[in-house]
Amino acid sequence: MAHTVSVRLSKETLAEVDRLAARLKTDRSEALRRFIERGLREAKIDSALDLLRGKKVSMGRAAEMAGLTLYEMLDLARERGVPSGYGPEDLDRDLREFRLPR
Repeated sequence: MAHTVSVRLSKETLAEVDRLAARLKTDRSEALRRFIERGLREAKIDSALDLLRGKKVSMGRAAEMAGLTLYEMLDLARERGVPSGYGPEDLDRDLREFRLPR
């Protein structure tokens, strides 16, 4: 069940909401719901990337927190310059471990 929430907006902000709602061919309430949901999604991603950058969570946990797949989070971290935590030493170790016997 949806809940009603009141919020105070400046005249300028409300006018911008109305302009965007008209472009989306929807009403003010639906436009605001979409904007809030989009903002929350971005805030979750930003929070997960900040924790990843601070090495407080793993890439997998960051993806889970952001509501993304691991591959989406890897791509996003790369795009935003956040180290993945997987460095050259890790690659060398993995290559040694997965080398096939001759």
